Amino acid sequence: MNDLKRAVSSIRITGAVAIVVALTLIVVPLVVDLGNYILTLMVSLLIYVTLSESWNLMGGYAGQVNLGLAAYFGSGALCYMLIYKAGAPVYVAFVVGGLAATVVACIIGPPTLRLRGAYFGIGTMAVAEVLRLVMTTTFTQTIYPPASYWATFSLTKSYYIALAVAIATIVVAYQVVHSRLGLVLQAIRDDEDAANASGINPARYKMIVFIISSFLAGVAGGAYGYFRVPVNVPQHFEMTWTIGAIVATTIGGWGTLTGPVLGSIVFVILREILGRTVPTAYLVVTGIVFVLVIVFLPDGLASFGVVIRGFLASLTRKSKLSLP
Repeated sequence: MNDLKRAVSSIRITGAVAIVVALTLIVVPLVVDLGNYILTLMVSLLIYVTLSESWNLMGGYAGQVNLGLAAYFGSGALCYMLIYKAGAPVYVAFVVGGLAATVVACIIGPPTLRLRGAYFGIGTMAVAEVLRLVMTTTFTQTIYPPASYWATFSLTKSYYIALAVAIATIVVAYQVVHSRLGLVLQAIRDDEDAANASGINPARYKMIVFIISSFLAGVAGGAYGYFRVPVNVPQHFEMTWTIGAIVATTIGGWGTLTGPVLGSIVFVILREILGRTVPTAYLVVTGIVFVLVIVFLPDGLASFGVVIRGFLASLTRKSKLSLP
């Protein structure tokens, strides 16, 4: 009973903190002039939060290491710009970009999800690379936005778009994780054969989360396409988007809602600070941080609070035992 009360209390505290953080992110740019540099950094951070949360649904909760996330990110960015350039409202273009990524997932998913373990990762990476080559040769010219874009664009607007996408992604992830689908995904992650024996259809549920993850990655691509114009097709299909999401999620903690957020903060800050001095330095430092987290905090930075509480509890027990 006490454990249940503590769990409910922890959820309430986490929810309250999340609401306060969200309100702060919404209000601060309205009352404080953050400047172009900070706003640009925040947009980049929010894009990575969205990408990492979408990847975490597949990798962290379903146990499917998707190495082809860039395919859905790039598809979302490309289709967003094509639809937006054709005259559609920007928010409609975002949705269409997400749907385009979903269509790609529906094509890629059935054959690749039959693979397990490293074979699934290799299969998704190979398909994503093929798609990158096809799109690069098809769209050889840079895609520019319509003239109306320049009349309405502002970094503040781009920030709020990225913030809305990130918040929506976290809410969707929360709903998935705390639903029957989330429980099924974790059962598949822990033991797919046992889940199959208990009457669960792993292929069906993996396909569902694959579609959700791809849609969110596509919307993230659209948000980035609005932020960074014009759209250069090869750049949006680069595997660095996949690697960044995996590194951020691993640093923060797989299978947690806060892990991708914490990992994205560390990843983006390291890239920004070190990338401006020595372009390749952040890769080395991020790699070192990545290894240190795996060795000393295998569950990521999200588990740091649990480690601290355990350490303090052990000190308390020792002090009680030492009392006469």
